[in-house]
Amino acid sequence: MARDGITKLQVQQVRIALIAQGRHPSVEAVRAELGTGSNTTILKYLKELGEDEKGRLDDLGALSDELGQLVGHLARRLQDEALQRVQHAEERHTLALQEKLQQLDTQGRELNSSYEQCETLQQQLRDALAQIDGLKEARHQDALQIAAMKTEMHHLTLKLHDRDTQIQSLEAKHTHARQALEHYRESVKTNREQELQRHEHQVQQLQAELRTCQQIISVKQQDYTAVKEQAQELTLQLKYSQDAAAAFEKQLTFLKEDNNDLRRQQQINEAELSELKHAVGARMQETQALTEQLNTMRGAEQTWLQEKSALTATLATQQQLWQQLAPTLDASKPPIFATGEDVLVTDPESRLYNKIGQITRYTKRSDGSIKYSVSFEGEICSLSEQDITLA
Repeated sequence: MARDGITKLQVQQVRIALIAQGRHPSVEAVRAELGTGSNTTILKYLKELGEDEKGRLDDLGALSDELGQLVGHLARRLQDEALQRVQHAEERHTLALQEKLQQLDTQGRELNSSYEQCETLQQQLRDALAQIDGLKEARHQDALQIAAMKTEMHHLTLKLHDRDTQIQSLEAKHTHARQALEHYRESVKTNREQELQRHEHQVQQLQAELRTCQQIISVKQQDYTAVKEQAQELTLQLKYSQDAAAAFEKQLTFLKEDNNDLRRQQQINEAELSELKHAVGARMQETQALTEQLNTMRGAEQTWLQEKSALTATLATQQQLWQQLAPTLDASKPPIFATGEDVLVTDPESRLYNKIGQITRYTKRSDGSIKYSVSFEGEICSLSEQDITLA
């Protein structure tokens, strides 16, 4: 072995490479490829390799120079073709390996996409269940509000019954007063005036209570409007839930079609899809239950409207009784409002409804009624006592 560490194998590899390139394997060319080594050592190894090659070629020295060159050329070509075939085989193997890796990567991405779609569907299902819980809570609150409204309507009915009793009592007192006035007009004039004053005070209280009842009915109408709007919102939420359920069905169908190429994953996805279908079926049942509850609320709404109609009829009856009673008292009663007092317009059909004005004067007509001249920021309007109240 040479002092600088080069071996016969290294010289042989460089010699074969030079021959494959069509170059002569001289000492200088081999030393240039190796980058090290002495010329003597390289020449020694080249001679040994040449002798070995001559032995492998069955003593090419015994042949002619032309035949020796031909055999050497053929040997080099065989070696080159063998190297090319090995390189081509390695390239084909590399390409096939890359294709397999790409297929595995594509299948992995498809599998991840399927997992993400399943997670998205599960999240949407959880959101839908949360919305249904919200709807149940809202329905419970509505039921509590309706129960409270029914209780309040019952109290109002009892109160109106008490007012009817008071009106009948007032009518009896009024009849007695008229008889007393006819028989003892002169003797009991003082008592008659006191009775009339007390009666007028009670009538004023009754008018105030009637106005309070009208305001309560107005508030109940607003509550009814709010309940009706809530029912409409529940209807919209129910429709949204049905649309979401239909969307879930479509997404489940698309997921089945996308997972046909992955058999093992398809089995897992089919199990998950079956669970989602059961969940959607349960949600549809809950939706039907919500629909039935909405119909129940609408029935309760109709009952409330009937009760409202009955209350309105009772108020109309009381107003008729008051109109029958008022002409008898108008002939002798003094004005309810004095000049300079501030009054509020209570007639909802008047353009001055809920406006405050000041009484400038009043006029008693031949039929016993009193008309008041009321100033509204300089505008004088003539109003009856039924259309105004003290502000």
